[in-house]
Amino acid sequence: MTCKIDLHVHTAASPDGLSSLEELTAAAKAAELDAIAITDHNLCTPVPREMNGVLLIPGCEVSTGQGHITGLFLNGPLDLEALRKNGLPDGAAAVAEIHRHGGIAVLAHPYQSRSAAPEEFEFRPDAVEGVNARAAFKVKQANERAAALAGRWKLPAVGGSDAHSRHEVGNAYTRAEVSALTLPELRRALLAGRCVPVLVKNTPHLRKGLSQFAQARRRGGLKNRAVSWAYVVYCAGLDLLRR
Repeated sequence: MTCKIDLHVHTAASPDGLSSLEELTAAAKAAELDAIAITDHNLCTPVPREMNGVLLIPGCEVSTGQGHITGLFLNGPLDLEALRKNGLPDGAAAVAEIHRHGGIAVLAHPYQSRSAAPEEFEFRPDAVEGVNARAAFKVKQANERAAALAGRWKLPAVGGSDAHSRHEVGNAYTRAEVSALTLPELRRALLAGRCVPVLVKNTPHLRKGLSQFAQARRRGGLKNRAVSWAYVVYCAGLDLLRR
């Protein structure tokens, strides 16, 4: 059977997240997704097996010195305190910690930054996020370059929306061939490369602006809010210009 999985979703537990798990799963159901992975920033948010008829994959997006790495299908929380005790961990250390908890390590949006150079990394993940609905904010060819990287490394390419609100869920996802809709079977399908990343649409810049504003509001301070609000207006202007 073919299933649709959004492998990169943030809840309001992330500093810049806007929606609850209930809202995100309802949005996933409306988008006809079969499963979503909850990958909050440097946080292993506990999730039930399913909600609103959508299978939930426990995960985490780890910030490292080589960019972001998502851990999927985790069988327990990562030791993030130990991993980050000296600041941002090395990517290899993050991959090892993800593997220690039975997870799949995915190099997330590897070309989202103009200065990114994943070709120089001395470690290898288990898969590459070949499609991310937010990756093209700064680098238009970010997804194309990520998919090409997966090909060069001979690794599976997967897709995720990188949703920070319910409005973004399903903007990108992974289509996988499985014998049954279970976490172990999904994990096997991804590792075996029985998957294809799908971009439905690039997330509007405004959505990024709103998530940055949410983060600034939580941090507090008039200056933070003012700067982030100006960024919201800037993002809205970018969307208007590109229509």
